[in-house]
Amino acid sequence: MSDKNDDDLFWELVEKFIEQANDACEDADPGIVSAALMNAAARFNAFVVAQSSLDKNEFAEDVEGTTNYLSGRYRDFLKEHMEDYRENYTALIGNRELPEE
Repeated sequence: MSDKNDDDLFWELVEKFIEQANDACEDADPGIVSAALMNAAARFNAFVVAQSSLDKNEFAEDVEGTTNYLSGRYRDFLKEHMEDYRENYTALIGNRELPEE
């Protein structure tokens, strides 16, 4: 059994998914990679909710509430990361100059 706690495992997985997405950007436009990653997350979340439901009826009853919850969590994560990039843009992206006209 691993000595890792859930928080450590969470961040390890986040880093692995980001690494895979960065690798995919070598062969695909980052916008396509982003859309594929969001779709995969949505599909996997739907699976997790469905498999944890007692039956189809319970799943159907949970769809709206769970969709709202997961959408809210995504929004929270996105806002947190957008703020990080706003505050640390140059360190994370570099100093980009506007092209000369």
